[in-house]
Amino acid sequence: MVRSQPFGLPDENISMTTRIGLTGGIACGKTEVSKRLEQRGIPVLDTDQVAHELLKPGNPVSDAVVQHFGSHILNSQGEIERAVLGKIIFGNESERLVLNRLMHPEIGKRWRQWLKDQQGPLAVVAIPLLYEAGLENEFDGVICVQAPELVMIQRLQNRNFNEQEALSRIRSQLPVGLKAEKSNWTFNNQTTLDDLHVQVDEWVNEMTP
Repeated sequence: MVRSQPFGLPDENISMTTRIGLTGGIACGKTEVSKRLEQRGIPVLDTDQVAHELLKPGNPVSDAVVQHFGSHILNSQGEIERAVLGKIIFGNESERLVLNRLMHPEIGKRWRQWLKDQQGPLAVVAIPLLYEAGLENEFDGVICVQAPELVMIQRLQNRNFNEQEALSRIRSQLPVGLKAEKSNWTFNNQTTLDDLHVQVDEWVNEMTP
């Protein structure tokens, strides 16, 4: 674990819960960090999971997405095929921005309400595009999970993306090095899962003495 920026606990008169944002590059290990935090008893809201829920049939956000992108993004069960939608938005910047405009307001409502409902000392919200959306000031501190670009590409290829598709997804985000510089803590995930867990555990021990 690397501390990138100074961190101060919030004024206890403002909130009893320290609000932490979790971000990083694609395929850098945010999901694994979230799992480990939850194993250590830290509540985590993954906004990717919120997005999955919003894209389920019958949701107003899902309806708006289908209305814009067309019924060809649906599978035979009437559900949005995320892989099909992903090929569209990562191949067309304007379409990616449209999808963000359709989804981000509702995602934001949900994680902000979730944070308000938290009563414990720490709460973490995982937001892949935290810096891209300018949300860093809504948190008391930010963790960035990073890995070298070659490692990110290899991991995406292991998920059946070709090299061009992997690069397209990586470069649709701010460079992970820049995210790390802006963050209060950085977890480096380029070796083993055990090493990543050690970094997470060190952070939890520091934050919950």
